[in-house]
Amino acid sequence: MTQSLERGSLRILARRFGMDKDTAMGIVHRVTERLPDGEAVARALKPRWSGILVFDGKYVRVYDPWASLAAGAAARAKAHPGEATGDTPRPMPRHWCAWLCGIDHGTGDLPFYSIAEEETKVDLVLYFRGLQRTGYPLRVLVSDGNPDIPAAARLVFGDAFVHQRCTKHFLEGLLRLLPDEDPRRRDETERLIRLVHAIVAAPSLEAAGRRLAVLPHMARETPVQRQVMRLYEEGKEALAAHLTHPGMGIPSTSNDIENVFRQLNLRLKPLGQFRGWEYAGRYLNAWALHRRLTPFTDSKGGRKERNGKAPLELAGVDLTHVDMYDF
Repeated sequence: MTQSLERGSLRILARRFGMDKDTAMGIVHRVTERLPDGEAVARALKPRWSGILVFDGKYVRVYDPWASLAAGAAARAKAHPGEATGDTPRPMPRHWCAWLCGIDHGTGDLPFYSIAEEETKVDLVLYFRGLQRTGYPLRVLVSDGNPDIPAAARLVFGDAFVHQRCTKHFLEGLLRLLPDEDPRRRDETERLIRLVHAIVAAPSLEAAGRRLAVLPHMARETPVQRQVMRLYEEGKEALAAHLTHPGMGIPSTSNDIENVFRQLNLRLKPLGQFRGWEYAGRYLNAWALHRRLTPFTDSKGGRKERNGKAPLELAGVDLTHVDMYDF
């Protein structure tokens, strides 16, 4: 099971242990089904988190055999209209599901994660209710520009936390406006975008103020330039939370959770896709639990002290006698 979570496709593992792929898959499903979820881990181990949560959702591919049947039936019906195909009509199933996950910035732990059909406000509210049940002390929420994320968190946690909008996602959104700009004005619009980003991503409030003093002198005549300024004005409070609350250690980007998703992608690539979203939820729960119990090895810079310790250890948990398969 551990090898399945760390590396190797099921086909490779089946060959290594002398079994067919379906048998190997069945073993994985049986093991993952009985592993504790985020709430159970919190109840048993009582981690002490920093309260700074970096949140995002990731879509993972899910396969349902009825999809192939329905697609085949639809193709045959199109090729031979009016003829009976012999297949029972069934609705096309969803081929993607959303894994909602947050990482605690202070410890690198994953306090809570859940699987959902989509990333709607309802799904987000359910996620934050689950996070609340773990006892997570939410002080700061870092997320991308989806307004449903902080709105859902406030429905559950109230207004007692600071919301930081990812400045990197904000810049990417502004740069996507450039192709619509008049080519003759594109350079000055790009300079405006770079200045706006330099303001919200400044290392200090004083540096942001110096850059802000330049803003009135920048062009804002074209529709795109006015849109850039409108988006900045609408989002500047959340974009600058790391500057206006300097003592809280708020990250200005959602890089923490994006790094988690990059690690997950390396694991999902050889697996392909899941047979059903319940299987996806079980496997992703197992992967997250394994990560929570695995010591960091390649942390750099100011986080080098994490190396040799697992995220749950950094959250104050003694892992001496903790076994994820016999929790």
